This record gives sequence, C-alpha cells and structure tokens, in this order.
Amino acid sequence: MADGGASTFIFLTTALLVSGAVSAVLISQYGDITSAMEAERRENEADAKTSFEFAGDLANVAYDNDPINPTETITFYLQNTGEYVIDEGSLFVQLNGSVIADANVSTTVLPTGGAWGNTNLLEVEISGAWGFADNTDINLTVLVQSVLVSGYQGEDVESTVVRLNEL
Repeated sequence: MADGGASTFIFLTTALLVSGAVSAVLISQYGDITSAMEAERRENEADAKTSFEFAGDLANVAYDNDPINPTETITFYLQNTGEYVIDEGSLFVQLNGSVIADANVSTTVLPTGGAWGNTNLLEVEISGAWGFADNTDINLTVLVQSVLVSGYQGEDVESTVVRLNEL
C-alpha cells in the first residue's frame, strides 16, 4: 500500500507542475492578446479622429488649360474636419482612378501656412496633361494620414465628382 501512495503523490505533483506551466503560458498569451487589442483600439481611435472633406464649390473647380503652357493644372481645396493635425505630405491623389505622382502634387496650407489643423484649408494643385474640356466631370479620390500621435497614425479617404471650370 505504501507504493500506491507514493506513485499517486508523484502523479499529483507532476499534474500540478504541468498545470502551473500551462497557466503561465495562458497568462502570457492573454497578455499578448490584450496588448494587440489595445493597439487596434488606438489605431481605430486615430482613424476616427482623422477626417477631412472637400471644400469650396465642387461644380466650379479651377482648371488651367492654357494652350501656351503644355502643363494643365487642377486646383481644389480640402478642409481638415478631424481632431488630429493631418500631414499634407502624406497626400495621395487619384484622378479618374489614375494615381497622380507626388512630383505633380503641390499643397499650401491656408491662410498662413504651417500645420494643417482643423481650422485650416489645404489648397491642392495637381498638374498633368489630360486634355479635358471645360465643364468636364472628373472623379477625385484623396487619401490622407495624420501626424503620429502616441505612436499611431490615422487615415481617411474621400472620393467625389467635381466639375472643371476652365480659367
């Protein structure tokens, strides 16, 4: 009978050691999951606090198609409507589904320059050779990113149809 008690004690001790190791692994995994959930929550918060809208008269967007200058320009305005400052250098623009190269996009924060906060407009001028006629409707898609806030960066994307008004 003494042998049966010792083997039972060994099995009990082994079971306790294994369950302790499993508990440590589960607690570690729980910590990883909560960290990932917190990071996702902060990313979603940054996205929620980053927003903009097209500003101005979208049926009357300035289009400079001067026959002397082979480069055409389209000028439109964006309003930061979110809580976070938006990085105007992160601007990504598509015209009728085609990407406008960064070299062909210029921006100016109005009225005085500086950071593109929620009290400022952003003047965006894109250039290219499109050959649009006056009063042509085009589709603009713009993606922006906020500046880093606590290590997280928000994003927003908007699309709209605008009508060109030749200058």
